[in-house]
Amino acid sequence: MDTQRAVLNILTGRWINPNGKLFQKLIREGYRYANRLSDYLEDIGTMNIGEFELDPLIDFYYPALIPPLSVLAIRADIRKNFPISVESAVVGGMSLFTLEKNKQSSLQNLIRMNYSNDNLITLIGITWEQEEMKTWRNEVLMKFLHNPNLVLSRYKPNALYDAFTKTDILEPEHVLALTRLLG
Repeated sequence: MDTQRAVLNILTGRWINPNGKLFQKLIREGYRYANRLSDYLEDIGTMNIGEFELDPLIDFYYPALIPPLSVLAIRADIRKNFPISVESAVVGGMSLFTLEKNKQSSLQNLIRMNYSNDNLITLIGITWEQEEMKTWRNEVLMKFLHNPNLVLSRYKPNALYDAFTKTDILEPEHVLALTRLLG
């Protein structure tokens, strides 16, 4: 396969045809197409050699498919080959609200898999001003504050409560209402 026309699936390390059925299937399952993989990798700075400044990520200037965020969170083997994390993928442009294979958003999957509270707070902070995040915040707050029949344990309320309080978005009355609900 001509690598100029191929896209690297970083989960498998294989090059695939962007016009093929596998590519389309992976996109439907929440994979993200990156024109340049380097845009989604952790910033590792530049290297200075004499008068020259080199970009160590230059070897990653090729198209790639990045797996869904919940897959990145659990697959340490990906980090062995690529300097990528959930956070760097979100900074690169992956959405927390992309539907994954199980038809749940990446954020829902991360919450359900008990992804670290500190990492959730970081992700929420990164995407704070995005319209999708504002909509989600409002929906979650309404569920917590106005639905007495909500099965809280299903939504991992402690992680959400921590994320909302540490990012300092709740008004005092929201904190009081959430404390009562979770109490």
